[in-house]
Amino acid sequence: MDTFKKQETLKTYFEQSFGCAAFSTVAKGGIFFAGGAYGTGDIYKLTDGKEEHAGKVDLVQAILGFVWGGEVYSEIIFFETAEDYARFTLGNLEFSADVKAVALTAAVSANATTLGNQGIQMGLTAEQTLVKGFNALDAKPEYTKGMKVFTLTLGGLMYQATVGGQKFVIKG
Repeated sequence: MDTFKKQETLKTYFEQSFGCAAFSTVAKGGIFFAGGAYGTGDIYKLTDGKEEHAGKVDLVQAILGFVWGGEVYSEIIFFETAEDYARFTLGNLEFSADVKAVALTAAVSANATTLGNQGIQMGLTAEQTLVKGFNALDAKPEYTKGMKVFTLTLGGLMYQATVGGQKFVIKG
């Protein structure tokens, strides 16, 4: 969560979102035409600039397409309203299409997902990765279906052009 809080671009999401789910480490790997990812995280309600821990969550992902290698990344999902937060806690399956290249800590990626399109992100390290996702002129966060996802690559060596699904398992 600290890595995401350091991103100036995400400040308005922390200030204006109802809550978030943060995964500090997600491991992803694959070879040829199949792969997967797994990570554990925490769910928070965000009020007055503070996080209230609300539970644990597992992320499980299956991917199909051209994939080679492995990577480790962090992910955060912001929820616009209490209703969006509640819908996430039902543990639904979400779908995505991804294109990504990772070499050590440098990465470039773009994805379209039912959790919200990520757009292009690139950087040499997680600390230097530029994240975009709102109109800088009015500083109003943008959401898709009440959610917005950001990822930061921590390291690895991977190339992927895939479609897949993420399942979230809520643990009280």
